[in-house]
Amino acid sequence: MSNAVSNELENQIISNIDDLKSQPEAQSIIELSDTESIHYDGRHYDLIYDNFYPFSNLAKIDIPFWTDMVSQYGEPVLELCCGTGRIAFPLAEKGLQVTGIDISDSMLGEARKKSDRVEWIKADVCDFDLGKQFSLIIFSLNSIYHLLRIEDLESCFNCVKKHLKPDGKFIIDMLNYYTKPTIEAMWSPLPTLYSVYPDPDGRGTMVVTVVNELDVSAQIAKSKLFFRLIEQKKEFVEETKLRLYHPNEMGNLLKYNGFIIETQLGGYDKAAFTSGAPNYIAICKLGQ
Repeated sequence: MSNAVSNELENQIISNIDDLKSQPEAQSIIELSDTESIHYDGRHYDLIYDNFYPFSNLAKIDIPFWTDMVSQYGEPVLELCCGTGRIAFPLAEKGLQVTGIDISDSMLGEARKKSDRVEWIKADVCDFDLGKQFSLIIFSLNSIYHLLRIEDLESCFNCVKKHLKPDGKFIIDMLNYYTKPTIEAMWSPLPTLYSVYPDPDGRGTMVVTVVNELDVSAQIAKSKLFFRLIEQKKEFVEETKLRLYHPNEMGNLLKYNGFIIETQLGGYDKAAFTSGAPNYIAICKLGQ
């Protein structure tokens, strides 16, 4: 948890969560529609992951890795699903040529506030044509999991191939959800504290809890995120979905779609990938 969250506040959070769960749902829970989102509101998104409970440094831990990848493989750089610019912004601040694409106006709105050195473009990663090629195209932490269907993934790969220079690199980074500790931690039916952050509208402290569910046959992770201001009794719930590609599956999909995997890493320390590694990072080039 962020250092800004005191033990006293944490105890208050736990107390409020327990109190909330004891109340009838109809009195305290408001389900957001498919067109509404707190999680993907750019103003909330950065705050959620700046104060992400399991790993308080999640928002910064991979920046040195991506900086090194650019130093090795060159620029210009294209980031897919750039969001609010967490990766693109620090790369551009080093004077690198960076383009970021995302489908969300809200995310891009926050990204544009951070930097005018990045070329921010609204586009669908499954269907884009930027009219130029890149030395490095990156899919940073878990972004590829938003592509729920194999057809979407393959459409994305086709766009990547059109935009990658002949000697360019394509890098995918995703958490390895198929380790025993992760499975045991992630798929508990009990609500887990997810984030605590100051509400961007100044209404107090927002507490986020999560309940995860895995559809094994479809490899779809469903997360119900519960958003609640400590000072209020009502709670908003939002469901998000991710398609958890297995590392071996992703490796095969890359090969079948015309990429050659040069290196498979298990984390930002660049150790080789193993079945127990925390991440699966594939560094690829175009096939012949």
